[in-house]
Amino acid sequence: MVSLVFLGLAILCALTSRILLVTAAIKISTGWAFGVFLPFGPLFFRLNYPDEARNSYIFRVATLACFFGFIIYEPRVTSHFSKIHPRSGSPRLSKQTVGYATEKPGTSSKATGTVPPAPTPTLAERRTANATELDRLRGVQAELKLRKRDLLHSDTEGNRVYAVDLASYNEALAKATTEKNALAAAK
Repeated sequence: MVSLVFLGLAILCALTSRILLVTAAIKISTGWAFGVFLPFGPLFFRLNYPDEARNSYIFRVATLACFFGFIIYEPRVTSHFSKIHPRSGSPRLSKQTVGYATEKPGTSSKATGTVPPAPTPTLAERRTANATELDRLRGVQAELKLRKRDLLHSDTEGNRVYAVDLASYNEALAKATTEKNALAAAK
């Protein structure tokens, strides 16, 4: 709501600034009155007549300040950064095998030696890892709720991506819940 107030104030300040600039241009000549509506017209007018254009300066600065406030308080802007820079461990990771065309999936050039099995984590380590995963999933759930709220029905690509992310979230939640129940039974 605060972001919309800032946006409204920015639009109001921009209109007031333009009206003051047009009024100053009319006082100079009708050519300048039409010229301020052309691309780069206001810039040339301000460069040629800085004293007459000084009245609109405060409103131009206020427009920038209000627009900056709109950007800061807009909640949807920050939620889109995760699409651009996904975090590691995010459910958006691809499940395709990565390799060159001549490689066969699952093979390695270092297959000559045997790798010892990884040590089995203790019950306390498993509980800690499960609690961490459930906390991460709560954050993912909050992000998904925000995305669903802001999603338009006509945005088919956005709905498709949301459905894939929701399926990944549900799969991870089911796995973490199963692990939690298994840990609770292992007391």
